[in-house]
Amino acid sequence: MKPARRAPRWLTFFALALFALAPALAFAGPRSGASFGGRQGFRSGGGMSMPSSPGYSGGGYGRSYGGGYYGGGSHFLFLPGFGGYGFGGGFGLFGTLLGLMVAGLVVTSVVRAVRASRGVTSSAGTWDDDGGEVMAMPGRAYLYKLQLALGRSARGIQERLADFATEGDTSTESGLAALLQQTALELLREKDAIRYASAEARGPMNLTNAETAMNGVTLAERSRFQVERVRVADGHVSRSSVAAEEGKEVLELVVVTLVAATRVPLERFGALESEEHLASLLTELGGVAPDGILGLEVIWTPADPDDSMTETDVMTTYPELRSL
Repeated sequence: MKPARRAPRWLTFFALALFALAPALAFAGPRSGASFGGRQGFRSGGGMSMPSSPGYSGGGYGRSYGGGYYGGGSHFLFLPGFGGYGFGGGFGLFGTLLGLMVAGLVVTSVVRAVRASRGVTSSAGTWDDDGGEVMAMPGRAYLYKLQLALGRSARGIQERLADFATEGDTSTESGLAALLQQTALELLREKDAIRYASAEARGPMNLTNAETAMNGVTLAERSRFQVERVRVADGHVSRSSVAAEEGKEVLELVVVTLVAATRVPLERFGALESEEHLASLLTELGGVAPDGILGLEVIWTPADPDDSMTETDVMTTYPELRSL
């Protein structure tokens, strides 16, 4: 039997060097980051309940309509007396038409009663009885992620986001809505410095799936840097005591990621088409009302003022970003 051939010595050295450099390669790019957010809307079960009306008991309701009966549980319609109005009786064609008109009125009344008590459901949400605006669909959520890379002229965004994290309220839905509005406003003010961007939307989903998806997206973003300098979540603040290090490269870009879960769909959210589209998307995000927000995460990197982030770092660490 021939002895097994040994690997070339240069290949062994290369493998050892690659193994030694793996941690550095894995964390190429920014070393520091920070984040704030909360899930208060999920904690309150979405804050929505099915609308009710007099006579509704949850399992169905009944209401009399002058000779007819609508059973909310079984959904049937019975109209006696048509035998004397052309349905086997002797009132002729006029009676038949009159009976159909009565049936139509009854059906219309029933439909309006059902819509008034339950709402008419569409794929996007619940529409009111007048065919007006979209309202929240109970038990449904929409998840949105917006990621931006801003040039060094906007590096002041790091300090302003840190101020939001320490001074803002992440323990209430109104606080989260205010933080989303403030963040969107700051990004709108720096819109001329935004060089790369991406946008993603998911939904509708049930609340459990939406919160799970949001947690996954958030963890993936927070794992892109080694040190989380500040983390504020649901009213709790944690800080890293790891000493800050000066970056070996220049600070060319700052990446800001917004993840928001809402009760209603955002109409403008989609693949970014232009700078104007991005501005309208930020405006819509900032306009989410307190009763429309389920959860929020704002993540940015670098967080340390002397950390570095080059254009190459962005292209390797955030390949989903596209130039505007």
